[in-house]
Amino acid sequence: MDFRVYIVLEVPIIEKKYELLVPIDRKINDLINILKKNIPELTSGYYSKNSPNLYNKSTGMLYDMNTTIKNSNIKVGTRIVMV
Repeated sequence: MDFRVYIVLEVPIIEKKYELLVPIDRKINDLINILKKNIPELTSGYYSKNSPNLYNKSTGMLYDMNTTIKNSNIKVGTRIVMV
């Protein structure tokens, strides 16, 4: 079964917000790669060389790239910032 969680992704460098359903069995690093492939504005040279980091907007906590979403504190409605 494919479980997903609703998140709000904020990308300050392009001043945009996205409401997304993301699979909970993916690692944070996989999520970043999916976002970079599927959000055209992110591939316009902003993150071409370095991989961005994801932070919890409420706590400022940096998400570990090797942690799966289901093992993180990402829950329904979590606001995430990509920097």
